[in-house]
Amino acid sequence: MTATIRSSVPTRGVFDLTYDELLSTITSYTIRDDAPIESFIRRAETYLRTVTKHYLAEKSVLLPVVSGTVLLPLDFIEIRVITGKKLYKPVAVQAATLFDGEIGYYREGNKLVLVGDKPDTTVSLLYWAAFPDLTSSQTNWLFDRHPSVYVAAILKEFHRWQTNAEGVQIEGQALQEALSIVAEDDRRGRQTGPIIMGAATWQ
Repeated sequence: MTATIRSSVPTRGVFDLTYDELLSTITSYTIRDDAPIESFIRRAETYLRTVTKHYLAEKSVLLPVVSGTVLLPLDFIEIRVITGKKLYKPVAVQAATLFDGEIGYYREGNKLVLVGDKPDTTVSLLYWAAFPDLTSSQTNWLFDRHPSVYVAAILKEFHRWQTNAEGVQIEGQALQEALSIVAEDDRRGRQTGPIIMGAATWQ
C-alpha cells in the first residue's frame, strides 16, 4: 500500500500536543495502521539530539574533580562553559598553551581531563543535555515547545521506511524549516540587556 505524500507544514506552531495526539497526527498523514511509529520516534530523536541546541536544553551541575578528571553526566551532549575558582579553557591534547592560574581541559571518552595548574576540587559545568525519549508517560522540552519538529522528523522516517525518496525530501525540507524556528526561538531567548526605545534590536 502506498501512502499519500503530504507535507507536515500545516502542523507548525501547534502547542500542547499530547503524545496520543502525536500518534493520531502521524497516522492521519501516513494512512497506515501497520507502521512502527514508535520506532520512527526513536530514530528521529537520535538525529534531533545532534542538531537541536536551545537554552531549554542547558543544564548546570557541580561536579567533583577526581585525579585530574571530571566524569561527564550521562545526558551530556556538548560543553557550554566550565567555571571554578580558576580559569578553565579547552586545549588540544598534544599542544596545551596555558598561563599561570589557567586550567586546560580536553575530552577523553566520558570524562574531561584537566591539565596545567592544580585544579579546583569541584567545577561547575554548563552543558547542552540530551532530551529524554518521548513516551506516553514522559515528555521533553523539544516536544512541548516545538511539536512540529517531531511531526516532520517522524514523517521523514516513515517515508524512509517506505523507501519513498520524494516523501523523504518533502519532510526533510519541512524539518529544516521547523528546526530554523527552534534556532530563532533560542536566539530570542538569549537576548539580554535593556531595551533602547526606538532601536530595532536589543542592546
